[in-house]
Amino acid sequence: MPDWSYHPLLKPLTDWLPTSTRRTLALRGLRAVTAVPGGFLLVDFLGRMRPDRSLETRLNGMPLISPIGLGGGVDPDALAIGALGRFGFGFIEVGPYALGSDNHWPILRAPLIAGMEPHRLGARLRSRPPHTSVWLRLALGEGGPGSILNIERLLESVDGAIDVVCISILQPEAGTSGDSDVRGTWRRLLGVCREQGISTVLVDYPRSGLLSAIQPALDAGAGGLVIRTSAEPMDAVDVWATVRQARAAMASPGLVVVAGGARSPRDVVEAFEAGADLVVVDQGLIEAGPGLAKRSNEALVAMRMRTASNDAAPGTPPPLQAASRSGWPWLVLLGLGMLIAGAVIFWVGITRVLLPYDEVFLGVARDNLTSINPRLLGFMRHDRITLAGTMMSIGILYASLAWNGVRNGQRWARDAVMASGVVGFASLFLFLGFHYVDPLHIVLSASLFPLFLLGIVLPLRARGSVSSDLDNDSRWQLGLAGQLLFIGLAVGLIGAGLTITTVGVTRVFVFSDLQFLHTAAGTISGANAHLLPLIAHDRAGFGGALASDGVALLLLSLWGLRRGERWVWWTFLCAGLTGLAAGVYAHLAVGYLEFGHLLPLAASAVTFIVALSLTGPFLLTRRPSGL
Repeated sequence: MPDWSYHPLLKPLTDWLPTSTRRTLALRGLRAVTAVPGGFLLVDFLGRMRPDRSLETRLNGMPLISPIGLGGGVDPDALAIGALGRFGFGFIEVGPYALGSDNHWPILRAPLIAGMEPHRLGARLRSRPPHTSVWLRLALGEGGPGSILNIERLLESVDGAIDVVCISILQPEAGTSGDSDVRGTWRRLLGVCREQGISTVLVDYPRSGLLSAIQPALDAGAGGLVIRTSAEPMDAVDVWATVRQARAAMASPGLVVVAGGARSPRDVVEAFEAGADLVVVDQGLIEAGPGLAKRSNEALVAMRMRTASNDAAPGTPPPLQAASRSGWPWLVLLGLGMLIAGAVIFWVGITRVLLPYDEVFLGVARDNLTSINPRLLGFMRHDRITLAGTMMSIGILYASLAWNGVRNGQRWARDAVMASGVVGFASLFLFLGFHYVDPLHIVLSASLFPLFLLGIVLPLRARGSVSSDLDNDSRWQLGLAGQLLFIGLAVGLIGAGLTITTVGVTRVFVFSDLQFLHTAAGTISGANAHLLPLIAHDRAGFGGALASDGVALLLLSLWGLRRGERWVWWTFLCAGLTGLAAGVYAHLAVGYLEFGHLLPLAASAVTFIVALSLTGPFLLTRRPSGL
């Protein structure tokens, strides 16, 4: 459930269902995906949400991949912890579980829910990702021996899978002596946790409560406090003042965690700027979507990079020296080479269509093809011009990804070029299906493949992805809808490319092709046995290029859309216009205007225009001066 499907598609489609049903479907769906062998790879592929290494921190010696965590109440019984642990969180809080004389008193407000299956927690935590820390949130109605025994049994059942325990404020019973009893209870609680190997125990501090109410827990040795603001948006809370008060109430070093009120990356960043050690999101994930942690991590990287740049002394290595040790210049050359190669093939397509070695292979001069079929040369022109447009589109994508992405240390951009290039270069071997080796195809591949290898093999000076996407505003919502359309368009291109390739190496023609030619495949083959292999070569080559183009577009759409990344929008525009314009020209120039054949092209053009319009305000906006 990435943001681009969560908001524009899944939420509207399931809005009529009860909240509990939607939650169950979502959590069970995520669990089912990760239960399939290799299913976690799909989660990683769609979201690419692992935080940058610069965000790694330690909590009492325990490593956290991010200082941002998922709070209890979203998946209280760890049903989908295997998937949620890959959403970019450094830790996940399970629970809260009500332990005491009354297990039914309200702990959370909707849409958050309390845990109901503590007996299944141990088995489910076995599926947590290895890098994810697990916290347990408990709410006690009383602090008697029964409650402490329940905690001990629960911790024993999870067999060391819990790293941190968060406990709600214990209220003294009527008629007790007050603070002394509470302090004693807290000491017993801390003792039980330490016996189970848990050294970090935190006390919940509701924003509406008094700090004096949790002082007995701090005095007893609690390692810090969790400021809970789940019922109110973060912007309605004086986070700065609350964190300062919490710091003053604790002996240093004490952990201050701000939990609950964050609804957007801006809220998360402001909580850290206020002095929080860790930030927990819960209801915000439901409202903002699964990408909240990723967006917040990238905004946090941007904040820290800004701080570091203000403090750092000048002295970066010269650009040429750095470029000589990197792979991005070779990928830029690869993109330019694809662009030039496409332009050459386009020139061939609009002039002679057939090269001399094509005529040698056929044993027929190009001017004599009209005697076989008057539309045959035009049909081949149509194939070669569309291939040329696709190659130029790929070249634009590669060059832009290399210059704007790989040059700036973005690993995802290099992976996008690599995946697309593997598909494209692999199509060279399709000659096995049609028994025709194109010398120009071989020369271009032999020239470009070393550039591809150098660009992929040479080291990348990786840098974390940064984002100025701080708000869940209308531009962001429209951008998600546009992203969904671009992803759909890319999937369509990949499907079309694979279909054309399959047809090219088997049947060669589709029904509309034969209608345009007013003939049958057997007739063409009977006139010249080499014609079908030559046409099949063009068709399969175009299909492989189209699939490669679709892969590059898909990965750019999945991984590259961030607020203010103007180059992404211009890349979409230039690459899309180039491919579409070549396709339109190829059909108009030869008069191949059959409705069913042009329908996919027309649908792609409409989708492209709408997607550009929706993503424009999001991608073309200027970054805030703060980031």
